[in-house]
Amino acid sequence: MRTEAEIRERIAALEDQYDDFDPPSSEFEDTAEVAILRAIEELEWVLEEYDESGGFTTS
Repeated sequence: MRTEAEIRERIAALEDQYDDFDPPSSEFEDTAEVAILRAIEELEWVLEEYDESGGFTTS
């Protein structure tokens, strides 16, 4: 299981990578992108947790 610090680092890396390819044009757009990236990261974490427990598979 990832620690909170690892998750936050991953979110920051995703934000930086995304901004390199498509910088936000407004503060609202930037806020929305951050929310989407956080949701993606949380989903990845949940899927990994279920995979490890053997109760759910993504393949």
